[in-house]
Amino acid sequence: MASTPSNSVPSKTTNMDVKLSSETEPRSVKAWPGGIPNARTVMDNTPAMAYAPVLLMQSLTIFINKLPVTKRLYERMNATYSAENIHIFGTFFITTAVYWALGLVFMYADLTERPKWLLKYKVQPWKRVGPKEYFKICVIVLRNQICVGIPLSVIMGKYIAPFRGMRTGLPLPGVLETVGTWCFCLVCTEIGFFYVHRLFHSPTFYAKVHKKHHEYTAPVALASNYCTMLEYALSNLMPVILGLFILGSHWSLIVMYWSDLGIGTLCVHSGYNIPYCRRSLSHDYHHYSFNENFGPLGILDALHGTSK
Repeated sequence: MASTPSNSVPSKTTNMDVKLSSETEPRSVKAWPGGIPNARTVMDNTPAMAYAPVLLMQSLTIFINKLPVTKRLYERMNATYSAENIHIFGTFFITTAVYWALGLVFMYADLTERPKWLLKYKVQPWKRVGPKEYFKICVIVLRNQICVGIPLSVIMGKYIAPFRGMRTGLPLPGVLETVGTWCFCLVCTEIGFFYVHRLFHSPTFYAKVHKKHHEYTAPVALASNYCTMLEYALSNLMPVILGLFILGSHWSLIVMYWSDLGIGTLCVHSGYNIPYCRRSLSHDYHHYSFNENFGPLGILDALHGTSK
């Protein structure tokens, strides 16, 4: 465990008139989740409800790709920019913008404890991340995106996309291609992330590679990419690319699927188990206990007996 796992903020910076800020931590992992304040509310987001955002993003992708204006947009985009530049700059800037837009919303909620209605969904309200910790998180995330994300985007645009025939133009993917790509890529992400993540929890790799990510035992959204550069490449990015690479997916599916996973990862790490959002409960427990709930979907956790 890291040397600063408490996520605590000095009492002088804590708004004590907000009930959740003054809750006490359960004495043991066994008390979790029974020791969670508002446990009944937190548990309202069921696994079935948590798949709603995936279906919504699939439906949104299908809807957007069927619009006449989208076809005109793709015609103009491909006439103006090369496929290489679309893959390099378009993918990086769109997915990065989505990540920061939602991540900063969660950061605002953590630092201001607003909106008030959100607080009842906080899984571990006795632990908070203050401005100094958030600054450190943002610096590491930016480092990873610049030093790993940009070079990987260049490699993808220059070599991987042409090699796999990843198109950027018309025709746009239809319903079957979109749904099939999503399902296949979710399975690939589950396999890739689970086994890499579990490997990083082994004594050989944990201290050098994965320990940094576990400095926060009550994670926050932006800390989803708070990790070493090696982990960011092998655990956070490669499992996402795996299915898209195998299928040679269209650029529109690459951007939308990647954005969907980014949104899901932020929600999972947010510490708020909000109904009809990706469940943070299982991954919050992973950060709390360290040896359960390794995968994003829970399928391989159930198979390997690591599901909590």
